[in-house]
Amino acid sequence: MEQNLERRQFSRIHLIAHGRGKFCAVKLANTEREAALIDISAGGARIKFPPPPLQQAVKGLVFSVKALDDGGLLQNLQATIRWRHEDEVGLQFQPELDVPLRVLQDLVS
Repeated sequence: MEQNLERRQFSRIHLIAHGRGKFCAVKLANTEREAALIDISAGGARIKFPPPPLQQAVKGLVFSVKALDDGGLLQNLQATIRWRHEDEVGLQFQPELDVPLRVLQDLVS
């Protein structure tokens, strides 16, 4: 029997399931869009845009979580779009964050 194994390198903190209501800003060239932060890990984040969906380049993004007292840890992170599905986008941070999962969880809780 085939097993459905998780292929992620980093554990994710799922925010919508916990009703956290966190938002982020994504800067592309001269444009900034706000999105809901669905989950986050040291390797990246899943975000959800309000319509219209993001149609721009997949590289050269700058990602910041809004309204956090994080000392800049989750601000102005370089990212690349790894996938899109309808209004959701998967981002990969470049470089990956050197932050333990517990620290991320404390920041976004």
